[in-house]
Amino acid sequence: MTTQTLYRFLCDGPRCKTTELGEDRKDAPDGWRIIKSTDHIPVPPPRPPYTRRQPRTLSYPEQCRGSFTLHLCPHHTTAFDAHHPRTDGVYTRPGRDGQAYVSCSCGVMRTVLCGTGWRIASADMTGPAAYTEKAWWLHLPTELQWYAQPKEA
Repeated sequence: MTTQTLYRFLCDGPRCKTTELGEDRKDAPDGWRIIKSTDHIPVPPPRPPYTRRQPRTLSYPEQCRGSFTLHLCPHHTTAFDAHHPRTDGVYTRPGRDGQAYVSCSCGVMRTVLCGTGWRIASADMTGPAAYTEKAWWLHLPTELQWYAQPKEA
């Protein structure tokens, strides 16, 4: 018996219902664009395992804490050009809940400190479930908020 996992990509562009199937969730289908909230953080070169990190410095996975991704079909690749999300993980003491700074490339949104967890769905089911994405989503123009609005069945 052979099994294969397929992922369904949904376009986050305004009023777009385009879907595409793919075999790897990290790679977008041909022509699609992925916007990550951590695109502004440079990926460091690999460190030898025996080197020590300076105290209170963040590793790359810690810097990426609270990140989220948007998928855009070939028709909407420029939909979020004016509003690139940015998340930056914050140093957290062991045993504490993670936090991250959230901002937008537009410059209108002030930097917000929020938790990196997920909320339980609210009664009206509006907005993304991740705290970081919800903080960014709230400042978007109404036409760009469509991707996380409840849809009619």
